[in-house]
Formats: sequence, C-alpha cells, structure tokens
Amino acid sequence: MPNRIIKESIRTSDSINELSWFEECLFYRLIVSCDDYGRFDGRTAIIKGSCFPLKDGVTANNIEKALSKLVSAGLVKRYVVDGKPYLSLPTWERHQSVRAKKSKYPSPDDGETIPSENICNQMYADAPVIQSNTESESESNTNNKRGDETPLADVEPITLNDGTE
Repeated sequence: MPNRIIKESIRTSDSINELSWFEECLFYRLIVSCDDYGRFDGRTAIIKGSCFPLKDGVTANNIEKALSKLVSAGLVKRYVVDGKPYLSLPTWERHQSVRAKKSKYPSPDDGETIPSENICNQMYADAPVIQSNTESESESNTNNKRGDETPLADVEPITLNDGTE
C-alpha cells in the first residue's frame, strides 16, 4: 500500500466535524486502504479486516452504520459492478496523487450506485422502541396467542457531553 498524505485542512473540515469519532477513524483508515484511484472493496468483512485488523470490538454492524453516515456526508460513494460491492472516495483526486496507471477496482461509472440508508440525513439511533398498549385486556389476550412478551435488546449506555448517561 502506498503512503498517503492527509492535509491539515481536514482538522477544520465541516463535513469531517459532523462525524462521530468512529466514523472519522473509519474514513482515515479507508484513505490509507484505497488504491491510487481512491477505490476499495465494498464488502463489510473486507473493510473490517483491512481497516481494523486488530480491533476485536469493531463489528460489521459498526462498519455498516459508519459507512452509511460517510455516504450521506458525501465522503464515500458505494456502488456495485457485476454484482460485487465497491466504494470510492469522491474527493480523492483533489487531495491525493494518482501514480498507478490502472485501478485495482472498477470505476463507479461502470456500476450502479448504492444509495445511503439514511438518505434524508436522519440520524440512526440504537434505542428501544417504547409503545403504549391501548387495546383492552381481552383483545391483548387474543392477539398475543403465546402469552409471552419479547424482551428489549441490551442497550449500551452512551456517555453525554456533560458526563451523564
């Protein structure tokens, strides 16, 4: 892998500032993983293995959520060529030198764009859904044939800026 230069202006970038620490970290690690044309394999397992080879706590779900945010921020473009997913960094040529004569991966122009899951720029939250039951007890008993309730998934607390959870 060739060495990459990251310009100091990245520190004051508005689009980078909107990212979480993990999304920003993934973006930097993608920069050093991409070929000379700013392209890379788009499979989540490959991205995880290349960008976080020693981080056991990073999951495929973490990678997918971060990629979605990077796509919605315009920092990553995801596309498919011949049924295989790829990604590219759209501003690559403005910031990096292209030295290779040919890319290791197909061009986004040869494929079909994969839209971001949060295309409306809505934030994704891992919060439990809380619903109130407004039906009567007899309706509840007939609708819930098994009589058991589905437990909520374990949710990790998030530390807020003021130190509370």
